[in-house]
Amino acid sequence: MQLAALGPEGRYHTRLLAPPDLRALQALFERAADYFAIATGGPPASDEAPRAFVAGPPTKDVSAKRVVGAFTTHDTLIGVLDALTDWPDDGTWSIGMLLLDPAHRGSGLGGSLLEAFERWAAAEGASRLRTAVVGHHTAGLAFLERRGYARESALTDYDAGGRRASVVFLVKPVPQGAPRGK
Repeated sequence: MQLAALGPEGRYHTRLLAPPDLRALQALFERAADYFAIATGGPPASDEAPRAFVAGPPTKDVSAKRVVGAFTTHDTLIGVLDALTDWPDDGTWSIGMLLLDPAHRGSGLGGSLLEAFERWAAAEGASRLRTAVVGHHTAGLAFLERRGYARESALTDYDAGGRRASVVFLVKPVPQGAPRGK
């Protein structure tokens, strides 16, 4: 996934992250520690960045993992979206994390990054998008629902790392007529 222009006034671009990006990704996680506090009840782990490349269900191969970085025009990593292809079933792309540097929130970047990801998933053959959000993250739920994601189910008493929480699963069909093909 590579875009020349993303977000307001085309000030950002994306690319898939790779191991050389680990230090920048860990620094982003530390700047956005509030995200982890909401999701897990604690700060990001000191090895959070390497885990982002391999985290997922034990039944899914790590090769299905996509970790997309959003960068400023000066190539500073300021956002990340990670997902699994074809999970939990073929044609479903599941977003695990959409995180932005606090200094870049509220600028429209999150919506632009999500839309770009959705177009990419559609072009790669996805028929449905899925994500999960801890139930008390009302801003995150509202953000996704404004973008067409609908609540599918919920799981209560989930072990979210540092706390027990409810988790809301949301889905969005890939629009018919979207370009497809692998």
